[in-house]
Amino acid sequence: MDTVSIANRYYDAWRLRAGDMSGVPLAEDLVFTGPVADFTDAQGFRAMAAQAGAGVRSFTVRHQFAAGDLVCSVIDWEMDPVPGMMTSAEVLTIRDGKIMRGELIYDGEQLRRAMAEAAAQEG
Repeated sequence: MDTVSIANRYYDAWRLRAGDMSGVPLAEDLVFTGPVADFTDAQGFRAMAAQAGAGVRSFTVRHQFAAGDLVCSVIDWEMDPVPGMMTSAEVLTIRDGKIMRGELIYDGEQLRRAMAEAAAQEG
């Protein structure tokens, strides 16, 4: 399976399966960095994706570029509890048929603020 096909399995998990990454080939030592959370293993990332994926209202890959083992995607997405559309860029490193690294880039302030407000209301 080529790098773009693997990346699209990952995005299908967000778009169609509420963040269920069970069918996505993630390296066990996956390194993921983003503006709200970082992970150093697939297990932690899968748990986060399942929780966060439940809040995804829409998810569209607007543009995608591949070069060697890198796939860069521009994504428009909506997620509870944030009102409105967010746009991000994500760079995935894919080797030996597995996602080894992910770097998600967007202004996370709106999401951090919404998460803090939700936590304050719960506690």
